[in-house]
Amino acid sequence: MSKFKEHLKSPHVQIALATGFSIIVLAYVSKRVLPEPIGYLSLAIPPFIATIYGAVISKHKDSKFCATWYWIVAILAVTGLVILFHAV
Repeated sequence: MSKFKEHLKSPHVQIALATGFSIIVLAYVSKRVLPEPIGYLSLAIPPFIATIYGAVISKHKDSKFCATWYWIVAILAVTGLVILFHAV
């Protein structure tokens, strides 16, 4: 169990979990809640942010801008914005 907790502390795992949660929420809302499905390009925005995080963290590991929680909040905020823009 301690190795599992150790893996959860990894920033890459946390970003992957946030991105996966975002994809599941977008898929559910697109299929069940909204009158029209969300387009493929809009569904790709949160994983694109996760990809940008991977590129930034490889270049600037000790930067304050690379704090994991900034990127998790950005992924979840973009998820909310995609849903909001398609609901209107």
